[in-house]
Amino acid sequence: MQRSDIETELGKINFAYRKGDPLVVFLNGFGSFDTAQSFSKVIEALPNKYGYFASDYLNSGFSGKSLKDYTVSDEATKLAKIINDFNAKKVIILAHSIGGVYAMQMKDKINNLKAFVGIEPTTREIMLNPPKEPAYIEKNKNMAKLQEKIEADLREIFTPEENKKFWTTTEQNAKKFDEKDNLNAQAAYENDSFWKNTTRISDKTPSIVITEKYRENEYKRSEYTSNNPKSKVITLGESHYIHFEYPKQIAEIVKEVIDLKIKKLSNLLCK
Repeated sequence: MQRSDIETELGKINFAYRKGDPLVVFLNGFGSFDTAQSFSKVIEALPNKYGYFASDYLNSGFSGKSLKDYTVSDEATKLAKIINDFNAKKVIILAHSIGGVYAMQMKDKINNLKAFVGIEPTTREIMLNPPKEPAYIEKNKNMAKLQEKIEADLREIFTPEENKKFWTTTEQNAKKFDEKDNLNAQAAYENDSFWKNTTRISDKTPSIVITEKYRENEYKRSEYTSNNPKSKVITLGESHYIHFEYPKQIAEIVKEVIDLKIKKLSNLLCK
């Protein structure tokens, strides 16, 4: 895995990269997990000819502290510039959680973007007007169990050595940042223009959203669902970190969307 640093006026951006076409851009959720490690089992399940770009956001992972006030849009512009410099003929975004907001802010800035795949990308609805259905309320009550679920899933997909390295890396990276850095990252997210505009995924872009069953309708009416005939919402998994539960199935979905042939979920799960 090749890692590089790029210095910007916002701060140092670190990313893992492999040359190839198509280029899969991995966008992580909020927190201390390194992007490349988080998606490592998805990456392993993709063909070796595929390239990938997995950046850590400012104030997280292997990237540096922010040097000035910024928004997600500001950082997304820097990331799009780095991605475009690779001159990939096909780019696919795979975004988890808050990574969806980054994707929305860079979708019109990335050259040759061919598809979007979201793993429970953060919707305006969930932040500004959360659904009141019992399933949402129950899920929020059980947030304490999420860490246990993450740990169990990682033990399942990682070797003991890989698992130890994941948590050691996460702990070491987290120690680099203090409360001020965490607040700066949160402010970049909260102050972003995404929450005030009505941008959606273009109907020209196939969009596949992967979600737990209880959020299916939320995503069907969300900004991440386009009217492209290849777009769909796939229900899979039992936690927000679906890529920790089903990395191989997610890799299959990425491969299929690149070919613009989305198979039925039942077929994907049999692989």
